[in-house]
Amino acid sequence: MQIKTLMGLSAAGALALVIAAPAFAQDAAAPAAEGAYFDKGDIIVTARKRQESILKVPVVESVITSETISKAAITDVGGVTRNVPGLVIGGNVLTVGAQISLRGVGTSTLDAGVDQSISLNIDGLQFSQGATYNVGLFDLAQIEVLKGPQALFFGKNSPGGVIAMRTNDPGAEAEVAFTQSYEAYSHEKRSELILSGPVTDTLGLRFAGMYSDDDGYFFNKATAQPGTGAVTPNSRFGRTEQYILRGTAVWKPTAAFSARLKVNHAYQKTDGAGSPLGNCPDGNALPTSAQVLNPGVQLINPNDTCRVDRDVYIVDLDPAAFADVRNGGRTFMKTLQTFGTLEMAYRTDSNVSITSTTGYFKTTVDGMINGVNSGYAGPTLYADNHFTRRDATEELRIESDNSGPLNWLVGGYYQNARVRNRVVVNGNNRYNTDILAGLGIPVLPVPFVFATFKGINDVHIESISGFGQLRWKVVPELELTAGARYTHETRRDDTYSLASMYATPVPITLPNPRLSSSNVSPEFTVTYTPTDDLTIFGAAKRGYKSGSFILTSPPSVGTDNSFGDEKVTGGEVGFKARVLDRALNVNGAFYYYRYEGLQVGANTIDPATGNTVIKTVNAASAKVYGVDFDMSYRPPTLDGLALRLSVNWNRGRFEKFENATCDTGQTISQGCNTTFAGAPARDLSNTRLPRAADWMINGGFDYDLPIGANHTLSFGSSVQYSSKYTTTLGNDVDTIQPAFAKWNANLSVKANSGAWDLALIGNNLTDKYTTGNCTLFDAAGGNVLAISAPGLAVSPIGRPEAACIADPGRQVYLRLTLRPTAF
Repeated sequence: MQIKTLMGLSAAGALALVIAAPAFAQDAAAPAAEGAYFDKGDIIVTARKRQESILKVPVVESVITSETISKAAITDVGGVTRNVPGLVIGGNVLTVGAQISLRGVGTSTLDAGVDQSISLNIDGLQFSQGATYNVGLFDLAQIEVLKGPQALFFGKNSPGGVIAMRTNDPGAEAEVAFTQSYEAYSHEKRSELILSGPVTDTLGLRFAGMYSDDDGYFFNKATAQPGTGAVTPNSRFGRTEQYILRGTAVWKPTAAFSARLKVNHAYQKTDGAGSPLGNCPDGNALPTSAQVLNPGVQLINPNDTCRVDRDVYIVDLDPAAFADVRNGGRTFMKTLQTFGTLEMAYRTDSNVSITSTTGYFKTTVDGMINGVNSGYAGPTLYADNHFTRRDATEELRIESDNSGPLNWLVGGYYQNARVRNRVVVNGNNRYNTDILAGLGIPVLPVPFVFATFKGINDVHIESISGFGQLRWKVVPELELTAGARYTHETRRDDTYSLASMYATPVPITLPNPRLSSSNVSPEFTVTYTPTDDLTIFGAAKRGYKSGSFILTSPPSVGTDNSFGDEKVTGGEVGFKARVLDRALNVNGAFYYYRYEGLQVGANTIDPATGNTVIKTVNAASAKVYGVDFDMSYRPPTLDGLALRLSVNWNRGRFEKFENATCDTGQTISQGCNTTFAGAPARDLSNTRLPRAADWMINGGFDYDLPIGANHTLSFGSSVQYSSKYTTTLGNDVDTIQPAFAKWNANLSVKANSGAWDLALIGNNLTDKYTTGNCTLFDAAGGNVLAISAPGLAVSPIGRPEAACIADPGRQVYLRLTLRPTAF
């Protein structure tokens, strides 16, 4: 059925092309589907899905060229943050995946069912689920980070921004390239192979392959406490093996028509998964009440310093103590992805370009974690996910490119997707329960929660949208545009309970299993270009993201697991200029956006079952405003030197969020002083959005120095600075990432012919360990994400621990690239 859907979408696009243009124009210009590139020193971008100078586009964006990607050793989405101020990525566990924030707007929920507010677009295919962002990156032509709502040009509506990546196409000449690199701290061995070139005058092929394996960047110093279901783990944490295979075919039978096929297959498995403890404010002992039932048990390792650093304390699991545990009890994460796009574009003899983009994506993600990140005794429970997603998409665009003052764009987009997540949580049979044996007397705080729960959410998504834009050149220097996207989206959640991991699913009924929403997102821009070196622009926009269903918690009969749409309205004004004979580029913009129904995370306890409920809720409103500024300078008197500086000042706050769920163990004096729907609640109005730093600054230089006539020595350095930010909802001091600065440097020598290149690259040489995501929970007592008796004068568990996923510290790469065809 999936293949039939894909073939049908592709055929529909091809048929539309044939109907719209019965004959190719032999003398027409090449279609605008080409990737971005440099043209006479000017950066050419595709922010509006056509090739334009970055100077002339009324969009605030950061561009990372292929040269910068290589020098900075950007091999994953996390590496992009080193070059884009305002962009923060928080890691997460299991199928939740990466959580991306841009200008303080992003996803903060521990839920695999929520679409990211910042979407990823690779070769025209949109990704919006965090677990899919883990795919490694290589052989890239360019990365564009478009800031603010993007409604018209990148598939579905994206309310916070888009990270758009274009991989390399086959060139006009044969290319063979082999790259081998080694990273000194994780002991990563990474190999890349490129085979590319023309097959005929009209057909080019490119094969790109990458394989890497490492020992794990972090040290796991956990030791198992005997008799508790714990197993001492491997001494390295996060050991990863991965590969990516990509094939590209570009066919240009005429000057008017082109077709490009991209097919990718990626695999990644990581041994060692979970969230190490970043703060233990009450020490590492088990609460006294829990000792009554399980004397001598200690969940937090006695040697754990509970800091965000390179040392991890998380034990593996004894399969004899945990029912249905996979991978021999070793925590893990495994991802398998197959995806690709078919782009067909032509230009008629009446200056009309027609483009069809057919996309297909399929992923399977499996993972299992120690449910309370225990580092000595076995955990009270484990969590296991089996996640699958399949998307088939089609976009058809028809656009004019007349020499007159008026041009237009019309198009349509269709998505058919299915997202399925099996969640299994089982307890540890080595421990006593939370009820005193035979007496039925509850103990507070609940020391161990054994109410295991299992289930399946199976979400079906269908989205259809139409979009259009008018561009009017009032005078040659002034352009006005008006456009809009209409979207209608439906989602249905088929839910099932499970008696065990491999039992036959039993359908259950939810009160709200179907969502349907419609939205119109208009966009207006004004672009004034008095000279070729100055552009002043303004934009007014709306954006939208559909509601969905919570997938991380198993479904429960009678429980509404849906959440609503997220919407944004606002705009920006800015300028782009080249001065000093184009040696200095200066860009600046002010933006202001207001979000309604911002989708955020909240976690609570089901009073009927005692199970943890991981929720996504809609915050009432939030406001984000600030300034983006960047400049680059190439001194005419010092050829080869390039200086750059980027600054983001941002203020992102909730305007109104009065009924937020309380933190674990939060007391009345700490702000858990109200109720909502009978449960303790707090007012988070006017508090900072997660990962919304006030200041982020990136600056650096690169210098190319000729060595004789045939070689070049290159070296560069950069600094990434961020002021403090919160890593979760609220202002708990234990979840604040302090201000930091990271220093990066690179040194390389290469043959000017391109035959070889030897590079030494250092990232985060200051060895700063930072995090974009922390979660408060009762780690000492074994209650995973439990809101343990919040809203009391005194918390029965004391202050909760913070589990934080750390970004790597210092990394040093040695890399050699050989291109035999260039010798």
